[in-house]
Amino acid sequence: MQTMTQEPEIVGRGAAEQAVRELARKHKVSVSRSGLDDWADQITRLADDNVTLDEIEELIVALRRAGVADGVELTHLHSRYLDEREAPDDRSCR
Repeated sequence: MQTMTQEPEIVGRGAAEQAVRELARKHKVSVSRSGLDDWADQITRLADDNVTLDEIEELIVALRRAGVADGVELTHLHSRYLDEREAPDDRSCR
């Protein structure tokens, strides 16, 4: 299993979203939902939780399922992605 630790050129060169897209492209990974995903969505809805993954988060799940990186590495990348996504847009300060 290759890990992101072995691929520092991808993670170190840009935004987390770009790193996720590049890892998926490099390893030919795409999002593929299963019946279990649909079941989990229904359980989440019934619990009154509003959890919806965006395209990048779905790719992170797909990368984990494909064994591209371990859970700890992908958790760090997901955290970085969420930080970047929620950061104020620098262009709005101009």
